[in-house]
Amino acid sequence: MPIVRSLMFVFLLLLLTACGNEEIENRQTKDEPVASDSSHYPIEVEDADGSAVEITEEPASIVSLMPSNTEIVFALDKGDALVGVTDFDDYPEEAEEIEAVGSGLGFDVERVLALEPDLVLDHASSGDAASEGLEQLESAGIDVLTVADPRSLDEAYGVIEDVGTVINREAEAEGIVRDIESEIDAIQAVTGDIPEEEQKRVWIEVSEDPDLYTTGSDTFMDDMLMAVGARNAAEDSEGWVAYTEEDAVALDPDVIITTYGDEDRIMEREGWQEVTAIRDEAVYRLDDDLLSRPGPRLKEGLGTLAAHIYEEEWEN
Repeated sequence: MPIVRSLMFVFLLLLLTACGNEEIENRQTKDEPVASDSSHYPIEVEDADGSAVEITEEPASIVSLMPSNTEIVFALDKGDALVGVTDFDDYPEEAEEIEAVGSGLGFDVERVLALEPDLVLDHASSGDAASEGLEQLESAGIDVLTVADPRSLDEAYGVIEDVGTVINREAEAEGIVRDIESEIDAIQAVTGDIPEEEQKRVWIEVSEDPDLYTTGSDTFMDDMLMAVGARNAAEDSEGWVAYTEEDAVALDPDVIITTYGDEDRIMEREGWQEVTAIRDEAVYRLDDDLLSRPGPRLKEGLGTLAAHIYEEEWEN
């Protein structure tokens, strides 16, 4: 009998231990965030210019110098660590409550220093304009990571993954990239069989004064157009390029996307009335942030772009 009682005791002990572990796992999954893995650090990541940046511990406070960086940090469930953002950070809504420190091109160094961040996330598009201020931050012992200015979706994925690595959210970053890729797969299920000669040619207009500016080849937006099965009407030009109205009309795009102003102004332009997009009333104003910010909302931007370019296919 003592042996039986001992065996029963061991069985009950194992049962209670298993239940306790399951309760802990459920509580961590549903109610509490799982603790960060301290073994993740120290790490070394590559800056946009190719130099190595060493991060010794998970950043508890972060300043973002680009709206897309801010969106990425929030999407990686690390928004509560943001103590400073730019004047232009407006998504998500919580970002508007965080102290603004200027812009990536002209941020207030003293204000950033006063916030005492562990990490500053810069963006390569700031160029030399921010270099002096960033050097001051580094001299003060603040880690600075300048992420790339993506010219393709793959490079945008790399930025998301780099930020995820630095703030110990690698799995979440990979999940965001998978979601974007899944959206592209869904879009291409609709547009993927369109022959190249029948693909819509799209003019994306990003400003009109004093010249019309559009996105040529080897740019982020050009890659977005290809991803949704369309062609860039300005594909023979490279980078962000100015066009005269005469040259833009000569491209005769099937669809016009504007990221500013009123599409009615484009519809009413003199000398544009024979352009296919004008005749077909295929002129759309889309949210600039969805098309220009290489972050988690790319999924929404690609879906919106595809639905307007291939409106008939989506309606069917």
